[in-house]
Amino acid sequence: MSTTTYRWNARQFAASYDAAGPVIHPYYDEVQAAVVAAVPFGASGAVKIIDLGGGSGRLAERLLTAFPAATVTVVDPSGPFLELARERLARFGDRAGFVSSRAQESVWRRLVGPVDAIVSTSALHHLDAEEKNAVFAACCDSLEPGGLFVNGDEYRPPSDATYLAYLQEWGDHMRSAVAAGLTPPSFAEVVDRWAERNLDDFGGERQSGDDCHETVEEQTARLYGAGFKRVETRWRERLWGVLVATKA
Repeated sequence: MSTTTYRWNARQFAASYDAAGPVIHPYYDEVQAAVVAAVPFGASGAVKIIDLGGGSGRLAERLLTAFPAATVTVVDPSGPFLELARERLARFGDRAGFVSSRAQESVWRRLVGPVDAIVSTSALHHLDAEEKNAVFAACCDSLEPGGLFVNGDEYRPPSDATYLAYLQEWGDHMRSAVAAGLTPPSFAEVVDRWAERNLDDFGGERQSGDDCHETVEEQTARLYGAGFKRVETRWRERLWGVLVATKA
């Protein structure tokens, strides 16, 4: 997926999604709250956290607020998203950092170094199988001993019928939000593209950048294969879940 075709490189789409995200995601607050709750550091801990695929900085804002002595580095390949993140996190000063990098690239690992936790929300399901394996291994390698990787993401159920029903349910939810004027008008195009990829082409071949959904069980196995000593499901509902992987 080249940066020239990456859909979030358009400021319009990035700003539209930033405004619409909490509305079109049925469990937006629950997922982000579960991710923050899974980070076990006390409020006074001067810990280092990476938000991988952190977009416009909404999760980073929660983390910086919950852990006043922590630093959080937002890693994202989208210039417009990082611009929004810088605006949102400006009040935190040098506790907030920003790195332009895809999760699959080594840039973020070289620039940030060992950290206490790596978190991510609604990002890594866009990676294909080989990319997931490589990124999960990189996350494990980039953590201090005992560090955590917390991934709040989209996970498919094992049943194709249930999977399709959940996707249709989510599509209806997003279209209702657009019709009710709860999102920027430009977000209608984002929903249409999502429906083309996930409903019209249900069961079709997926490549990096698409919604490459896996079951919780499949991703748990990948995390163990990447070197984590323990993997737990902390929260689960419909297409969403929060997995916590601990490094030895």
